[in-house]
Amino acid sequence: MHIFLGIVMVLFSLFLGAIGYLIAMRGKYALINNFIMQRNAGKADNAYAQRVGWIELFAAVYFLLFGILALCINSTGFALTVFIIGVVLLAAAALLNLFLGKRRA
Repeated sequence: MHIFLGIVMVLFSLFLGAIGYLIAMRGKYALINNFIMQRNAGKADNAYAQRVGWIELFAAVYFLLFGILALCINSTGFALTVFIIGVVLLAAAALLNLFLGKRRA
């Protein structure tokens, strides 16, 4: 089971890393749901989109490091714990960014 979770975390990190890179470094803000419409309506700005991209990049690093570590350590409990913590941290960061973006708008 730890091998499966490790592979899932590594694949998830590759996905998050690619999307985060495209948003934060290349300015592909259309990858964020309804961002163009919200920006045109004045509800969001480019700083919000940059924060989304950086959150995804940092989450990608987290999942990559702990995914590789989960593959090396023979413990399903460790792999499951770091996976759940990573998902909770990613959701909390996304919600915090959402509230910060709405407060400034």
